[in-house]
Amino acid sequence: MPDHKLQQALQRLDGLNRKVQESRLRGAWQKGRGPAKPEEIRPMVWRWRDMLPLLLQAGELAPIDDVMRMRTLHMVNSPEPVPLGATRTFAAMLQHVNPGEVTDSHRHTATSVYFMIQGGGLYTTAEGEQQFMEPGDLLTQPSWTWHGTTNVGNEPGIWFTAMDTTLCQYLDAWFYERYPDGLAEPITKPDGYHMKRLGALRSSAALTGAGPFPVRYRWQDSLNALEDLAAAGQADPYDGVVVDYIDPQTGGPTTATIGCRIQMLRPGEETRSHRHTCSTIYQVVRGSGVTQVGKHKADEETLEWGERDCFNVPPWHWHRFHNESSKDPAILFSASDRPLLQAIRLYREQG
Repeated sequence: MPDHKLQQALQRLDGLNRKVQESRLRGAWQKGRGPAKPEEIRPMVWRWRDMLPLLLQAGELAPIDDVMRMRTLHMVNSPEPVPLGATRTFAAMLQHVNPGEVTDSHRHTATSVYFMIQGGGLYTTAEGEQQFMEPGDLLTQPSWTWHGTTNVGNEPGIWFTAMDTTLCQYLDAWFYERYPDGLAEPITKPDGYHMKRLGALRSSAALTGAGPFPVRYRWQDSLNALEDLAAAGQADPYDGVVVDYIDPQTGGPTTATIGCRIQMLRPGEETRSHRHTCSTIYQVVRGSGVTQVGKHKADEETLEWGERDCFNVPPWHWHRFHNESSKDPAILFSASDRPLLQAIRLYREQG
């Protein structure tokens, strides 16, 4: 094409592109002219030794009140000015309540799960049920269910929370409501009420509403399941001895958007490498070890983790675990967006 005709064509194209942009549109021919690719989620470790002092100091300086209704420390993957969360679909954080404090009862469209780390004398009032929170317990707070936490113990309570706020906000489906009749929802049901009524023997009239319902998975039950499977030699080559928390109402994943599991790496165990399209955040319940993780097997990095640390494995990253102790098991709790990806048929795994 002659130079003058090329210049004319480029000028016409620039004019077209301006009109397209002014109309808040983008043409398929405008490659490279759209928004930059968002920053990638990177593998990271959030150290308990760093997080605990910050939480305790916040407990002294930042009271729970009408302005700050809960005290949390979010895990982020990049610093300011534009913080990137630990995953793209759910937030991961540590939550802290001092002795005598009460977080107001509320509900929201986001689903959240609590994994208790430290403290005693805490309970969450969930749809009227007094759910006690002991270390190692998992509590679910499904979308649009009332919940609020009270600490009647003598020490700070700290737990890991995964909450799909990011997804709700991206979909413009975030709604929040405070309990209308006072600070705390009254206790009308004993601990374990919902879980007991969702077991193998159930009454259709025992529960109000269609659910899903908030439930508490006790730590001792989880530990017993892991130890029984380990004794029977039943293990997964990629995750060791692993148990999924199942919704007792549906038999499906923990929640519709967040799946939880607990896994044991036996003394000296090293798993095989695999990758999957879900994002996963781990909280170290017991022990220490390393995770080799990378987008490619040739560029794996080593994440060293110890008890109560948290770390992440981003989507489609190769990863494998190694319990470096020759005598003690390591136990990891994890939350992932696997159920969401499975529901929209985007989950994929490769070993």
